[in-house]
Amino acid sequence: GALWSWGDGQWGQLGQGDEEPRQQPQRLCREMYGGLPAVMVACGFLHTLLLTAGGCVWSCGLGRFGPLGHNAEANELRLRLVDHFKGDQIVMVAA
Repeated sequence: GALWSWGDGQWGQLGQGDEEPRQQPQRLCREMYGGLPAVMVACGFLHTLLLTAGGCVWSCGLGRFGPLGHNAEANELRLRLVDHFKGDQIVMVAA
């Protein structure tokens, strides 16, 4: 399906490529997360996880303490593929 985000974007958790708040829902185009439909989203306090129909996991937001799964603590303002699961068919995400 389609992915929409809105609210506080201070740490990039909306995946829109910036840290701006959104007062209304704004769609993220599929090309921002590999071109496949979104099937599940999990929202942590300051980060977001996305599962696509292909079983891939993407993340964005605050990277402190590693919640994004990129083996780094950098913030991600756009959804970024979690390489750790490459080749696996993930069926659920939780944050």
